[in-house]
Amino acid sequence: MNDSKVMLNERQLEAVTTGSQYARVIAGAGSGKTAVLTRRIAFLISECHVDPTRILAIAFTNKVAQEMRERASKIVRDTIHYDPNLHISTFHSFCARFLRTECRLLGYPIGFSIYDEEDQGKVVKNIAVDLGYKKGDPIVKTALSYIRRNKGKGKYPENISKEHFRSEEDRISFQFYEKYEEYKQKGYAFDFDDLLLKTIEILEMDEVVRSKWADRFDCILVDEFQDTNDIQFKLMRLLMRPDTSVYVVGDPDQTIYTWRGANPNIILNFEGMFPGAETIILNENYRSTQNILDAANKLIAHNKKRVPKDLFTKAESGTKIQTKVASSVDYEADWVVAKIAELGRKERINGEPQYRNSAILYRSSYLTRPFEAALKDHGIPYRIFGGLRFYERMEVKDVLAYINLLVNDFDNVSFERICNVPKRGVGDTSLARIRQEAIAANLSEYQYIRNIDQFRDVTEVPTKVINALSSMMKKMEDARRKLDERLEAYSGILHDLISDLGYLTYLAEEEEPDEDRLGNVNALFDDISHYLSNNPESSLAEYLQNVSLLTAQDDMSSGNYVSLMTVHVAKGLEFDHVFVIGMNAGTFPSQRALNEEGRDSEEEERRLAYVAFTRARKDLFLSCNQSYSYVTDSKANPSPYFAEAGIELPKHNDFTSNRVWNDYHAPRKKPATWDDYFGDGDAIDPFEKQEKRAEPAEPKKNGIDWHVGDRLHHEKFGDGVVVELLSANIIIVNFDECGKKTLMSSHPMLSRISSKGGEA
Repeated sequence: MNDSKVMLNERQLEAVTTGSQYARVIAGAGSGKTAVLTRRIAFLISECHVDPTRILAIAFTNKVAQEMRERASKIVRDTIHYDPNLHISTFHSFCARFLRTECRLLGYPIGFSIYDEEDQGKVVKNIAVDLGYKKGDPIVKTALSYIRRNKGKGKYPENISKEHFRSEEDRISFQFYEKYEEYKQKGYAFDFDDLLLKTIEILEMDEVVRSKWADRFDCILVDEFQDTNDIQFKLMRLLMRPDTSVYVVGDPDQTIYTWRGANPNIILNFEGMFPGAETIILNENYRSTQNILDAANKLIAHNKKRVPKDLFTKAESGTKIQTKVASSVDYEADWVVAKIAELGRKERINGEPQYRNSAILYRSSYLTRPFEAALKDHGIPYRIFGGLRFYERMEVKDVLAYINLLVNDFDNVSFERICNVPKRGVGDTSLARIRQEAIAANLSEYQYIRNIDQFRDVTEVPTKVINALSSMMKKMEDARRKLDERLEAYSGILHDLISDLGYLTYLAEEEEPDEDRLGNVNALFDDISHYLSNNPESSLAEYLQNVSLLTAQDDMSSGNYVSLMTVHVAKGLEFDHVFVIGMNAGTFPSQRALNEEGRDSEEEERRLAYVAFTRARKDLFLSCNQSYSYVTDSKANPSPYFAEAGIELPKHNDFTSNRVWNDYHAPRKKPATWDDYFGDGDAIDPFEKQEKRAEPAEPKKNGIDWHVGDRLHHEKFGDGVVVELLSANIIIVNFDECGKKTLMSSHPMLSRISSKGGEA
């Protein structure tokens, strides 16, 4: 830790070395809070001689937890040559580990299942059928919302007063909730909320267990404390002793999860709840330029519920924040993509444009459509985060369902997912019979079919279905035996099982040309192998439970693409160039949120914008449009956040009167790339530099008269064949390596290999 005085500023060093039992670190965006938190852990170990196993650190995501663990361990190794066994995890991961140890008190096996949102939905749909409804009836969505809302408040059915139902929908939803809990208990499953609630239940009902776990930890540290909810805070208090050290890090200005239960009053009132607590404010920013920070500071100053602070940086002022008011959402998308293309070219590596440093952020996911279209048209790669993640893909969830059944054969959700994948002739009617007969036999559906010989005289399940499922189970039970014997690698056993079941063949036959489902399944086996190799003491059950707790950010990987995500997903991330789109009144801030929550939501919406602004390291671009708004029943207006942040909007923004823009779009709405129009060299932005070019420059010609069937070569895309002539200026080419591309026919990168008439 000797290098801390050199590596940390005065406030950071104070935060790392404080001797207070209770400490609240208000860490502004980009102020180095992860560095402070990890060095605090290292300080406790190397300087205060705290046993690393007696430290519990809570991070917001698994990805951050892993980063903190690696960084803290390295610091300690470098100073005292000791690699600590650190307990750094999310609240949910900690609770999953707790329940693996203590779940016997609830009558659960160690190999319990964890239901995600999709699994929850399937259970509620089955309950709907049992209650005489259809799976698609509105009551299904209503009941699911009712269950999640009450769980978010820590209320199980036994905690809800039946005398105070607000409506008939509430009464029916309560029935769903009761049956939902029964279903989970029979399947030895928990949902995400259960992980915390059941941990709290055990700690409250068994003082011996509570004392045992509270005695394990001398120091509790919590990251992103501003997003802690009442249930998480209650759990933290249950794990404390009177002499436990509590160290929390967060920023009230970045509280953006109140809709998910986060309570900003917890961090704001920390000093009142922990008498004698010390507060240290980190406001030196190491991420953004001063121009960006000035706008963010002015914006957030309009909030009342906060700890006052102004972020500053010793770096240069940087470039001015760029804004655009476009006449339509399509023009807004084109402006953003033009800027991204220009930045990509300026940051070329080995001649290849770089897009990894740019991100498009938005308040709501529905805003992405025109931006995706513009990126595609210009051949710029991109990825959307916060949508379908790797572990949520159909084929990955199928394989995980098979594995879940090997660990927990009470799991009816997993059985129903895979009983007819690949096809085994198990239709809805047969599955309903299996479900009913299994309930009557007091067995899970998997167990019932496995023991079907005992029920041959009474079962109404068709013999063909029984034979198909019995064949599947024979292979699965053989795999279970091999897993128990531990003679082979888990991943190898599981791969053989999935192959023997015909699932890989099924995928190969069903797979569309633009999919890689087989590749995803193989990647899953690699992931299992990697996890168990790095965690030799772990079990397959622990792997499954860890997978179920991953978040959108945990699925992120580096690559040369533009990142698209909501501001919520972007929390904790940073990019050189950030584009915040859809900055219109009613969109950002969200009119729906303002209508539902009033003043509190007004402050949260502003915090969201503050988080969006402070993701930017070098350049911040803010855009809005004048398209018709159904929210205001008029042309959309710019967000009030422009004015609140002290940002002036340009006065002339009507692109429809811009001759350069109109001439540029004459052949077609968008070319394949900006180079198709402007040629090589520095990009000319048609919006910003129109005074330099009253008319568009004539693009370079290749002098080729194209025909359908011509073979050609493109310097970037390789060889291909012309499959369609859209006009005299535009052709569609099917490239051997990268599929179809729409190109300007005169592009200088194109050359003809052969034509219908022979060699060129």
